Formats: sequence, structure tokens, C-alpha cells
Amino acid sequence: MVPDPQPPTATTSRRRLFVLLAVIILFSEIATFEILMVYPAVPHIAAAFGTLDVAWVMSIVTLAGATLMPLIGKASDKLGKKRVILGLAVVFVLGSVTSAAATSFEMMLAGRAAQGALVGIVALSYSLVRDIMPRDFVPVALGVVATGIGMSAVAGPFVAGWLIDSFGFRSVFWFLAVYVTALVPLYAAVVPESPVRADRPVDYLGTLLLGPGVAVLLLGITKGSAWGWSSTPTIALLVVGAVMLALFVVRQRTATHPLIDFGILFGRRFGPTVVAVGCVAYMMNAHAFLMPTLLQTPAGLAGISYGAGLTATLYALWTCALGLCAMVAGPLGGFAAKKFGPRQVLIGAALLFLLVMFLGTRLPTTLWQVVALSALAGFAVGFLHSSNANLVQDALPAEQSGVGTTIAGVGMQLTSAIAVTVTGAVMAGHAAGMRPGGRAVLYADTALVHGFRYAALVGAAGLVIALVMKHGRAPATGGLRTPDPTPVAAAQPQRA
Repeated sequence: MVPDPQPPTATTSRRRLFVLLAVIILFSEIATFEILMVYPAVPHIAAAFGTLDVAWVMSIVTLAGATLMPLIGKASDKLGKKRVILGLAVVFVLGSVTSAAATSFEMMLAGRAAQGALVGIVALSYSLVRDIMPRDFVPVALGVVATGIGMSAVAGPFVAGWLIDSFGFRSVFWFLAVYVTALVPLYAAVVPESPVRADRPVDYLGTLLLGPGVAVLLLGITKGSAWGWSSTPTIALLVVGAVMLALFVVRQRTATHPLIDFGILFGRRFGPTVVAVGCVAYMMNAHAFLMPTLLQTPAGLAGISYGAGLTATLYALWTCALGLCAMVAGPLGGFAAKKFGPRQVLIGAALLFLLVMFLGTRLPTTLWQVVALSALAGFAVGFLHSSNANLVQDALPAEQSGVGTTIAGVGMQLTSAIAVTVTGAVMAGHAAGMRPGGRAVLYADTALVHGFRYAALVGAAGLVIALVMKHGRAPATGGLRTPDPTPVAAAQPQRA
């Protein structure tokens, strides 16, 4: 294995590099499309299937992706990142078609689980950029890849609004299937394969314990309010989930080839990065989940003070500042990380998100308030993604890039699943009845206020970690530095 092989684009002109980068971004932007198009459809999905458990439509994607990410990362180290990305694209398309044709909520969830392949596509795209791009170009390229070239950020919400209002929520999934199918041949023809290879055995038992363990635990949290926190089914789910995760930790400490290398995870650079980014990302996911309910609920309903009665198209118009500002903030965050250090960019993201959470508790429903809130959130999103990409890559040597990126991806996706599921559970505990018409749930003001507040508490913890951690204070290098490999002992945790 060659630790740091010459990138295949070392002699490529900058113009051709940007063309290649554009293709990678167009492909990886399915994650942005998934967020900007499916989140506005969530209230419509809840009404169509008459369920309080609609949060699982979002969280099952990240849970499935997090469960498979260790296998995906190891497969990419052995087979090549490009090959694995193309295989995941096929799975994503099949999942999109299943969700579009779903005749039951269970079928919808099955399709969404298959769409979890996008988690691997995005995570591997970061690592692929590091492998194939010239070193001095990597920090900026990572910032651009993190937030895209703007097509999905700008067009995604409006396409989603038009599709939902004109053809229903199912049309969003048909769009995602067609989009990825059309890009597969272009990606296969243009993007070079990564030269980085490794051959590591797979810990299948660890895989079966991690993702499903988190899922069982979250199911117990989701159902706790409805079943009762002291009920036998709730306690059983919580205990089984906790035991599975405890067994996972034991397995990782005893396995010859662990699924997650604790030496990497608890490294003095890598460990604090994963935790800090995960806490800040919690706010991002809670915001994305709460805003459609806040704005698409009809105005003037008895018992609540929020609601703007927006259609999906108007929702896109009112919140499009998020995508526009994220498009600017992604490259800007990459440049800032290269000049001042990615930790500083992460701190900026955390502060902006905390402001967004505070403003969210005010339940804004006028146009100027929502535009301002969306703009702040957009800068926070761009800074978060660009800082995360650079922090992770600078914490890892080339030979650990695949596994390390996998671990970071698992952390981010589990955070997303937890944020959406817990926020959904909080909202379900503050239902105020049914909307006029019978099927859609009406939430009390406290459902949204508590959702924003709890997210702010988690995000504040991330800010504290970012403030004290030492990694990321120096300018980003695109992974050129070799990280300190010394792990943090479980019994003697070192300072961040």
C-alpha cells in the first residue's frame, strides 16, 4: 500500500480541475436535494399516511447510511471510491422509486432506508477529492464540494415546491431517481478512480450492533410519550438498544479488526472534531425539521400563535436565502479554513446556529423574519460543512482516510438521525389535536419552542468543545499534515 500516492490530476490545469470538480459536486448534491426537497414534503407525507412517526422518514435515511458506512468505507479502500460511489447510486435510485410508489408507510420507510446510500456517496466524495486533487487545491475544493455549486441550493426548493403543489409529494422521489440516473454515465466517464487502496477485514458483528442498536434506542424514545415511559414495551426497547450499544463497544475493544478504530476515534485531533461537529450539526437538522411545520401550518388556527399557511412553492421562496447563503459560505469557509484554520470556521458556524435557534423560539412567521433567519442558517450550514471537511481530512493520514472519513460520516449521520427523531418525539409530546380536515396533526407552540431550545443546548456543548480543542487552529492543508496517532485511553481521557 502506498501511503500518499501522486494524485492523478497533479499535472491537470485548473480549468479542467474545476470541470472535474463540478461533475463530482453535481453527483454529491443529491444530499442537498434530499434535504431541500424531502423536508418540505414531510408534512404532506404525514397527512397522506396519517402518522405521528413521520420523523422516521428522515431519520431512517441516516440510520441506514450510518449502519452501512463502515462497510462502505472498507469496500472503498479495497475496490476504489469511484466504483463504490457508482454502486451506491444504483441503490439510491431503487430506493427513490420504492418511496415514490409506496402504498404504505412501511413501504415508504423501506425506500427511504435504501436512499441511505446517499450517506456513503457524500462521505466518499470528500475522501475522493482528497485522493485525486492536487494538495494545494484540496482545502478550497472540500469547501466547494461541501455546499455545491448552487444548482441544488437555489433550484432545489423551487423544484420541490412546484412538484409537491402540482403533482404531490411522490413526484419529489421520482425527480431524485431521474436526476441520479442521468448523472451516472457522466460521472463514470469523467471522474478518475482514487489510487489509494487498503485491505482491511470487515467486522460484521460490529455492524449488526451499531446502527440497529441506535435504531432500537431511538424507537423507544419516539414511542415513550405514546406508550408511557414506564411501560414494558418502552423500557424493553430502551434496554435492548443500550445493551446492543454496550456490546458494540466491547466488541470494538476486543475484535482483531474492529469496525471503528478507537485509536482513530479517540485521537486528540479526530475525537473532539467528531463530537464538536456532531453537536453543531444537531442544530442544523433540528432547524430543517421544524421549519416546514412552522411555516406550512395554516395561519389563524385556534390554540396556536404560529403558522403562515405557505404552500410548498411559497415555502421555497421564503427560505431560499438558506441555499443562496450556503452556496457562498461553503467556498468562503474553505478559504477561511486555509487562511485562519478550520476550527475558527466551526466556531463561527456554532455561533450562527445558536442565534438561529434563539430566533426560532420566537416562532417567526413574517416574510422578512424568515428570510433573515434563513440567511443566517445558510451561512451556518456552509461554514459547518466546509470546516468539517477540512478538520477531518487534516486529522488523518492518507492511509487512514477511508476509515477515518467513514467514522466521521457515521458520527454525522447518527447525529442527524438522533436530532430528527428526538425533535419529532418532542413535538409529538406537545400535540394540540388535529388540523381541520382530520388527518394532519396540529402541534402546540411549545412543541416548536422546546424543539429549538433542546437543539440549542446540544449545540452549545459543541461550541464549548470547539473553543477548547487544539486541532484546527492552524491553517488547513488538505490532509498534508500527519496527525498525532496517540489514542486517548478510555480510562484517562486527554484534553481536546
